[in-house]
Amino acid sequence: MKTIRIIPLVIGFLVSSQLLLPCFVNAQSEAKSVFEQAMYHIERGEWAAAETLLSYQLSQTPTQHRVRLELALTQMQLAKLTEAKTHLLALQQVSNLPDNVRFNIDFLLDEINQQQSKEQAKPVHEWGLVGSIASGYDDNVRFSFGDYFLDDDPYLDSFYFVLPDGKEYFISDKGYLYSLDGEIVMPDELGIDLSLFLEKPNTTFIESAALIKYNYFGQSVNWKNNFLVRNIDNPDFSDYDKLLYKLDSELVWSLASDKEIAVQFEQRNQYRGGQPQIKSSALTLGYRFFFDSSEWHFYGQYMDRSFETIEVQFGDFSYTNYGFDNKSWALGVEWNKLFYNNRLLAKVQFEFKNNDASDGLNYQGGILKTALVYQITDDLSAVGYVHFFQQDYNQSDIEKMYGLDANSDIASIDKSLRIGSKLDYQLNEHLSVFLSSDWGERSSDIYWGVHSSTVRVKLGVNFEF
Repeated sequence: MKTIRIIPLVIGFLVSSQLLLPCFVNAQSEAKSVFEQAMYHIERGEWAAAETLLSYQLSQTPTQHRVRLELALTQMQLAKLTEAKTHLLALQQVSNLPDNVRFNIDFLLDEINQQQSKEQAKPVHEWGLVGSIASGYDDNVRFSFGDYFLDDDPYLDSFYFVLPDGKEYFISDKGYLYSLDGEIVMPDELGIDLSLFLEKPNTTFIESAALIKYNYFGQSVNWKNNFLVRNIDNPDFSDYDKLLYKLDSELVWSLASDKEIAVQFEQRNQYRGGQPQIKSSALTLGYRFFFDSSEWHFYGQYMDRSFETIEVQFGDFSYTNYGFDNKSWALGVEWNKLFYNNRLLAKVQFEFKNNDASDGLNYQGGILKTALVYQITDDLSAVGYVHFFQQDYNQSDIEKMYGLDANSDIASIDKSLRIGSKLDYQLNEHLSVFLSSDWGERSSDIYWGVHSSTVRVKLGVNFEF
């Protein structure tokens, strides 16, 4: 516990003795009893108990200046300098204070101002570690949300290159088999059983994660850093095991009490089945302002990403996702607002993206995210969210990519939707348990028909140090 120096405390007692005037101590017997109890706690150094009694006493008789002074001195002992300063400033406004009392109150205010200046100037370093482990069920580990570089990746339910006897074919989730030149082939003619590819690969999984946090809070700039390691182990489908390393670092400059600007760098490396899959780097510039328990965030982002070629085995067959590079520019806005005595948080985010891909399939996309976070009790919270993503491809790019005639009747829009919820119960200061579930769906007619869905359920434990 922080304490003030002994000199201000002695001066405080001197001021108290000067305030022992008839006009200040004329109170009812019940009030005296409360005040006497508070003074008893002060003598024993029990500052929190004294503060409670003095605050109550002052609320009943706001003109008792002796009570106000003792409360200010007690709050100084509790390092509640802002509250103590408020009471001392109120005493300054009393017209009939003796000069020596006024002088000593001014001295105490100077001490508080100096202490607050030192605390504001002193940089603060914070370290933290958050870990989690969970077990869950996923009824479709091949599901992709559409944007390759969100939380999911380009494992499309219906986009495979099958290699029987060295020949490559394309399978649609409608059960069609194409050669690479677009010719439809009958699976029976090749002796291929497509059921393995068309069924959803469901599995249980184990997810573990560790997040290391370091924050620096300076006088004019804050520096926030997070390093995340997350692993998902699928015992039945090890080719879909996912390992993620993600580092983000943000510098924040305060322009005023309600305005700030920030620059953030993010690096992400992801592995699938032990193979490198995604590398991405992003730079984001943002401006935030705060108004009436709400936050607005406007930002622009540049991202450079690459997807590595990966081949996954299915018995005697395999399919390959070929690598490509992607550069994107995005503009976004995010709004956060507290309601119901700060127990309900509403979040809305919209982002527009323009993407240039090395494989020639360029697109423009929009991402909409909404969420509600409700603090049911001090220990129990609930979250509900909806994420929607749409990609609009250039039709001429699709026609060129697949060798189609101009103005072909082919779709160019790819849509994805995910709805989820989470319950979190805080067991103690360091430990909590959670239950989450989500449903996702992707629907598109590009790639000769992509339509897939997934349901996931997860139960886990979080621990924080």
